[in-house]
Order: sequence, then structure tokens, then C-alpha cells
Amino acid sequence: MTGYFEPIESTECLRLLHTVDVGRIGWVAEAGMELFPVNLAADDGSLFLKVSKDSKLAELARGKPVVVEADDIDPQTATGWSVVARGRATRHERALPPTLPRPWAPGERELLIRVDVTAVSGRAISADEPRP
Repeated sequence: MTGYFEPIESTECLRLLHTVDVGRIGWVAEAGMELFPVNLAADDGSLFLKVSKDSKLAELARGKPVVVEADDIDPQTATGWSVVARGRATRHERALPPTLPRPWAPGERELLIRVDVTAVSGRAISADEPRP
């Protein structure tokens, strides 16, 4: 087996984002950089998440530039991929996308955030040998 660390084409990056429902979202907040794990859904070139109107994530509804990272890693085979999407987060007033997962965290999540993806990149990785 030969290992690799190679870029993933943008169309494949967007497809991979449809296969996960957990990622991380980062942005520059008033107090500095923030990074949170979130449940998300990809739909029609955008990413969606539901947040509490009283959470730090609620500030994303004001049009913040964000970065979203999602991945799929298999420690047993030492393979995986990571995709980074950049865009602007805004409050989404329309219907929920059908693929939006139920948030794992307890409590009400009444604010729908949409990230319009403007750039995407990714990497696939495999070690030279699977791990024992």
C-alpha cells in the first residue's frame, strides 16, 4: 500500500459535505477567534445549522464571514478526508432543508443559519500502512 496526501476537487468537496452531519464552524468574534462543533446539512451549495438565539453562534446571523470544516477519519485504516468551506453566514428565513439533522446538544434551536459557500477545498490522506 502506498500512502497519499492529495487535494480533493471542489465538486467532490461539495459532495463530501453532503455525507456528514457534524463539523466545526469558526469566525472572528468580538472577543477573538471562535470555533464550535455543530450539526450541519449541505443543500444546494449552502450549509445550514440551527442554533439557540441566546448562544454565541447566534451572532452568525449578522452576516459574519465563516469557515466550516468537516471530515471523515478512520483511525484503523489511517485514511480519511477533510473539507474546508468558506462563506458568509446569515439568518435563513425560509423553510428548513430536509436533510438538516437534529442538533445533538440539548435545548431549543430556533435560529436557522445559512452559510453561502464561496470557496471550498479539501485533502484526502492515507498512511503508508494501515495501523495495527
